[in-house]
Order: sequence, then structure tokens, then C-alpha cells
Amino acid sequence: MASPTSSDVHDERFVAGFILNKLYLDRCYARRKSHKHGKHIQLSRLPTGLPPGKGDALSVARRLDERLIKIFKANPDEHVCALIDNDAVEVGLPICNYYRERVGLPPLNRRFQEMAMGGGGPGEGGGDMRDERYRRLTEKEKRNREYLEKVKKWMGDSAAVSQPS
Repeated sequence: MASPTSSDVHDERFVAGFILNKLYLDRCYARRKSHKHGKHIQLSRLPTGLPPGKGDALSVARRLDERLIKIFKANPDEHVCALIDNDAVEVGLPICNYYRERVGLPPLNRRFQEMAMGGGGPGEGGGDMRDERYRRLTEKEKRNREYLEKVKKWMGDSAAVSQPS
């Protein structure tokens, strides 16, 4: 049997990162020695969204079982969760961020939230993305901004008329 080439290893890491990214972002978590778990994904649906030709997600998932993910039987199918034990996250998060870097996404932090691109400190863009630019506006905030723009425009028009030249 031939040893895996460098590109095979990188493709397997890419697929493993894809799997972990999907489980982390969908909040499918479990602990190693516990039968309790939260949300989970059906194992057969795990490859959904993986670019074609990148590798076999199911075989990679089987190799990650009990190290970084947990595969368990749930009538009648098998389901999967990401392990959130400290050792599993320490190993899994860099693999997930490798995938995210390859597809042009910002890295995740220990809370599985996207980090701003940049340095490592909170003031340098390395913390959580609490910056206004990255937050999705609520409908009320959108209406308030639209109203504020109308008022500013109206005030600007009336100020220009009332000022003598």
C-alpha cells in the first residue's frame, strides 16, 4: 500500500476542517464520556456542501471518531457531533481554521465565533467580531436608520434655505 502524498494529507485536513466547521457553526456539540449531547447532524448528510473532488467526508469522519467528533446510533441512522472537551478543541480548532483560511473565511475563536482579521489583541482586530460593521441589523434598527437619514436630509435642505448667502 502506497503512503499518502502531501496533497492527500492536505485534502484530508481540508475535509476534516470542513466537517468540524460545519459541526461547530451548527452548534452540534457533545462530550467524550457522556451520552448526553445537544443538536446533531445525520452522518449521511455530513458531506452536503463539500466541494466535489476534495475527498470522502464519511471516511474522514470515521477516522475522527472519538478524537474530534462523536458518531452515535440514533434510530435508525448514525448521527454526529463535535467533541467540545478541551483536548479535542485544542486539536480541532486549528484544523477548522485551516479549512476556513483555504476558503477565505475568518478564523473561529474558542467560542466558535468568527474573529476579525488582524492582530491578536482585542484592540487589534483579533477578538470577537463585535464591530458594528459585522453585525446584522434588526428591522427596527433599519427603520430607525432610514428615518434618521430622511431627517438629516430634510434638516440639511432647510438649513441651506435659511442661511443667507
